[in-house]
Amino acid sequence: MNINVKLCHPDAVMPEYKTAGSVGFDLAVVEEQIIAPNETKFLRTGLIICVPNGYSLILAARGSISKKNLILANGIGVVDTDYCGPNDEILLAVRNIGAEPYTVQKHERLAQGLFMPVEKTEFEKTDAISETSRGGFGSTG
Repeated sequence: MNINVKLCHPDAVMPEYKTAGSVGFDLAVVEEQIIAPNETKFLRTGLIICVPNGYSLILAARGSISKKNLILANGIGVVDTDYCGPNDEILLAVRNIGAEPYTVQKHERLAQGLFMPVEKTEFEKTDAISETSRGGFGSTG
Protein backbone atom coordinates (compact mmCIF):
# COMPACT_ATOMS: atom_id res chain seq x y z
CA MET A 1 0.00 0.00 0.00
CA ASN A 2 1.41 3.38 -0.98
CA ILE A 3 0.67 6.38 1.24
CA ASN A 4 0.93 9.99 0.08
CA VAL A 5 2.89 12.15 2.53
CA LYS A 6 3.54 15.87 2.16
CA LEU A 7 6.44 17.38 4.08
CA CYS A 8 5.08 20.79 5.14
CA HIS A 9 8.13 21.83 7.17
CA PRO A 10 11.75 21.96 5.96
CA ASP A 11 12.92 19.84 8.92
CA ALA A 12 10.23 17.16 8.63
CA VAL A 13 11.39 13.55 8.69
CA MET A 14 9.71 11.09 6.35
CA PRO A 15 7.98 8.34 8.38
CA GLU A 16 9.74 5.00 8.36
CA TYR A 17 9.51 1.54 9.84
CA LYS A 18 12.69 1.05 11.88
CA THR A 19 12.82 -2.76 11.61
CA ALA A 20 11.39 -5.41 9.30
CA GLY A 21 9.08 -6.52 12.13
CA SER A 22 7.77 -3.05 13.05
CA VAL A 23 4.01 -2.60 12.67
CA GLY A 24 4.17 1.08 13.59
CA PHE A 25 6.20 3.76 11.82
CA ASP A 26 7.97 6.40 13.87
CA LEU A 27 6.88 10.04 13.93
CA ALA A 28 9.50 12.67 14.77
CA VAL A 29 8.98 16.27 15.84
CA VAL A 30 10.48 19.11 13.81
CA GLU A 31 11.67 21.47 16.53
CA GLU A 32 13.03 21.56 20.04
CA GLN A 33 10.42 22.35 22.70
CA ILE A 34 10.52 22.60 26.47
CA ILE A 35 7.48 21.09 28.18
CA ALA A 36 7.00 22.20 31.77
CA PRO A 37 5.62 19.82 34.42
CA ASN A 38 1.86 19.25 33.94
CA GLU A 39 1.96 21.13 30.64
CA THR A 40 0.63 19.87 27.31
CA LYS A 41 2.10 21.11 24.05
CA PHE A 42 1.10 20.41 20.48
CA LEU A 43 4.27 19.35 18.72
CA ARG A 44 4.63 19.59 14.96
CA THR A 45 5.66 16.62 12.84
CA GLY A 46 5.78 18.62 9.61
CA LEU A 47 3.76 15.86 7.91
CA ILE A 48 0.44 15.72 6.13
CA ILE A 49 -0.41 12.04 5.75
CA CYS A 50 -3.22 11.07 3.39
CA VAL A 51 -5.09 8.09 4.85
CA PRO A 52 -6.61 5.84 2.17
CA ASN A 53 -10.32 5.05 2.11
CA GLY A 54 -11.15 2.05 4.28
CA TYR A 55 -8.37 2.84 6.76
CA SER A 56 -7.69 5.00 9.79
CA LEU A 57 -4.32 6.21 10.97
CA ILE A 58 -3.85 5.46 14.67
CA LEU A 59 -1.31 7.60 16.55
CA ALA A 60 0.11 5.93 19.65
CA ALA A 61 2.95 6.68 22.04
CA ARG A 62 6.26 4.94 21.50
CA GLY A 63 7.14 2.75 24.44
CA SER A 64 10.18 4.84 25.29
CA ILE A 65 8.26 8.01 26.17
CA SER A 66 7.18 6.57 29.52
CA LYS A 67 10.86 6.71 30.57
CA LYS A 68 10.73 10.45 29.90
CA ASN A 69 7.57 11.08 31.98
CA LEU A 70 5.70 11.99 28.81
CA ILE A 71 2.35 10.79 27.51
CA LEU A 72 0.16 11.54 24.53
CA ALA A 73 -2.48 13.74 26.14
CA ASN A 74 -5.33 12.23 24.13
CA GLY A 75 -4.20 8.64 24.74
CA ILE A 76 -4.56 7.51 21.16
CA GLY A 77 -5.11 9.74 18.16
CA VAL A 78 -7.36 8.80 15.26
CA VAL A 79 -6.74 10.41 11.87
CA ASP A 80 -9.64 10.18 9.41
CA THR A 81 -9.45 9.92 5.63
CA ASP A 82 -10.73 13.47 5.17
CA TYR A 83 -7.94 15.02 7.28
CA CYS A 84 -5.65 15.54 4.30
CA GLY A 85 -5.90 19.19 3.32
CA PRO A 86 -3.10 21.74 2.94
CA ASN A 87 -3.31 22.73 6.64
CA ASP A 88 -3.89 19.25 8.10
CA GLU A 89 -0.48 18.64 9.62
CA ILE A 90 -0.18 15.76 12.07
CA LEU A 91 0.37 17.24 15.54
CA LEU A 92 1.25 15.33 18.70
CA ALA A 93 -0.41 16.46 21.94
CA VAL A 94 2.37 15.65 24.41
CA ARG A 95 1.99 16.08 28.17
CA ASN A 96 4.77 16.14 30.76
CA ILE A 97 3.58 14.18 33.81
CA GLY A 98 6.94 14.50 35.56
CA ALA A 99 8.15 16.96 38.18
CA GLU A 100 10.87 18.52 35.99
CA PRO A 101 10.73 20.31 32.64
CA TYR A 102 11.50 18.07 29.68
CA THR A 103 13.29 19.27 26.56
CA VAL A 104 12.04 17.52 23.44
CA GLN A 105 14.86 17.43 20.92
CA LYS A 106 14.47 18.21 17.24
CA HIS A 107 13.78 14.93 15.38
CA GLU A 108 12.98 13.09 18.61
CA ARG A 109 10.59 10.21 17.91
CA LEU A 110 7.75 10.30 20.44
CA ALA A 111 4.89 8.59 18.63
CA GLN A 112 4.17 5.90 16.10
CA GLY A 113 1.52 5.53 13.45
CA LEU A 114 -0.38 2.42 12.44
CA PHE A 115 -2.79 2.05 9.54
CA MET A 116 -5.84 0.07 10.59
CA PRO A 117 -8.60 -1.15 8.29
CA VAL A 118 -12.01 0.18 9.31
CA GLU A 119 -15.52 -0.55 8.20
CA LYS A 120 -18.41 1.90 8.29
CA THR A 121 -21.43 0.58 10.14
CA GLU A 122 -25.07 1.47 10.21
CA PHE A 123 -26.75 2.01 13.56
CA GLU A 124 -30.27 0.81 14.22
CA LYS A 125 -32.32 1.85 17.20
CA THR A 126 -33.65 -1.14 19.13
CA ASP A 127 -35.28 -2.06 22.41
CA ALA A 128 -34.19 -5.70 22.14
CA ILE A 129 -30.80 -6.31 23.73
CA SER A 130 -29.00 -9.32 25.17
CA GLU A 131 -30.10 -10.45 28.62
CA THR A 132 -26.44 -10.89 29.63
CA SER A 133 -24.97 -8.21 31.91
CA ARG A 134 -21.35 -8.20 32.95
CA GLY A 135 -21.33 -5.46 35.57
CA GLY A 136 -18.98 -2.94 33.96
CA PHE A 137 -15.60 -1.67 35.09
CA GLY A 138 -13.54 -4.29 36.91
CA SER A 139 -16.43 -6.73 37.25
CA THR A 140 -14.36 -9.77 36.28
CA GLY A 141 -11.63 -9.18 38.82
